[in-house]
Amino acid sequence: MLKLYGKKRAQRLIDRSAAYIGEAERRFHVPAACVRAVLYQEMTGIDLLDPVADLAVRFYWLRRRLRRGPLPARSGALGKKDSSTGWGQIFAYVAIRALNFAEDRGLGGYAALGLPAGQRLREDRDEDLRRVWFLLHRDRRANILLTAMNLLAAADEMTGRCDFASFSPDELRLVFTRYNANVRRVTRYGEEVYAHYLRCRAGEPVGV
Repeated sequence: MLKLYGKKRAQRLIDRSAAYIGEAERRFHVPAACVRAVLYQEMTGIDLLDPVADLAVRFYWLRRRLRRGPLPARSGALGKKDSSTGWGQIFAYVAIRALNFAEDRGLGGYAALGLPAGQRLREDRDEDLRRVWFLLHRDRRANILLTAMNLLAAADEMTGRCDFASFSPDELRLVFTRYNANVRRVTRYGEEVYAHYLRCRAGEPVGV
């Protein structure tokens, strides 16, 4: 399947987003090298099926708006209300969980995205799902910040703590794995992102 981002292009685009990645590191204490590694892995994996999935989600919410109410439950493309989207390839429901995790830890996730802290988002509420999905889809900064928040939540789930500086190589591999899959063992994805992380941490180009 044709990939939409080549390795060198992904590297250039990530480099141009250094300010957003640096902001994510300052706000959420997730090393820039970790964010860069995940973004690179996800971007170089995006193929032609991903924008098709995004289009199905956009069509669902357009139909919902035109109908001015809930749509009949349907399977397949016509019932698709969420997809992994943006450079970090995050589902809206996953982003909402990560956002609430950061907020509960006192890290100001809502404020970072310009969202009112008094109106807690819920993954099972369609309006919240729609709002966050379009934020992920359209706003590159928001997508990068939520990539960091998702890594933070993954770290807590897999290690019981969020201090990235204290993680062993195996713990980092587990955190990277959890970003992509709900498993308790290191996967090939986790291994690959860890290799990217080592190059990013050393200041070496990943897209070679």
